[in-house]
Amino acid sequence: MNVIKLPLTLSTLLVAVGLQSAIVPTSLARLEAQYDRATTTQTSPNSWVVSQTYVPPNRQAPSTTAGGATRGGCLEKGESLRALMPSNNLSLTTAEYPTLYWYIPPSTAKALQFELRDANENPLWTKTFRIPATSGIISFTLPESELPPLIVGKSYHWYFKMLCLDGDSRDQSGNAIVDGWIERTEPSPTLVKDLEKATPSDRPGLYAAAGIWQDSLTTLVELRRDNPEDSTLARQWQKLLKSVGLDPVVEKPLVDCCTANR
Repeated sequence: MNVIKLPLTLSTLLVAVGLQSAIVPTSLARLEAQYDRATTTQTSPNSWVVSQTYVPPNRQAPSTTAGGATRGGCLEKGESLRALMPSNNLSLTTAEYPTLYWYIPPSTAKALQFELRDANENPLWTKTFRIPATSGIISFTLPESELPPLIVGKSYHWYFKMLCLDGDSRDQSGNAIVDGWIERTEPSPTLVKDLEKATPSDRPGLYAAAGIWQDSLTTLVELRRDNPEDSTLARQWQKLLKSVGLDPVVEKPLVDCCTANR
């Protein structure tokens, strides 16, 4: 077969360059394209595997102090206080008042403490809670009555502690502490449309594919609380947590918390 070689004219080059420039995506377009690729197989036999895996946004959290897991002086041997969040310690949410999650291990801790700061480390709010009766995964929702809503596009730094000594003690070096960042974002138009059409059990996967970790986790927790015997939801839970390296807490129970001390 003869191959016909066409001359490459200047106009051809200009068209090629123009097309290449037109398809270079912005960071938002890349994120939406990534989301589209992750969700286009929802009707295929392997759709659950794809949609239930967290796809992180292409960014890192600001610096952290303790990270997502730590051991303290009053925790049971081999156990760690652990935040349920991606390894980069940054989670996105669309909620004005998001819910955060931690694994509380067996311990002799006296209390729990949560602190929220702005991106410049200015304290915004602090609350101390009673330790739950049993170890497990706890949740806490930022209260509308005590805080303004999170602002879209702004990062907030939180700290969570298990107080091993009385809060009035000067030596707090033995406390277990984790920290991380949360940022409120606006969902893309594509995600909004997909959420409107989705069944409740599909929504965690849609948020996960869009890189919105906190909403993916919260919607799945709510489904599991309402349907504790649902084996499909249990598998989705396992897949989601393992996709961000949270294997050690996959089998831990969800426990009620938190009642404020002050």
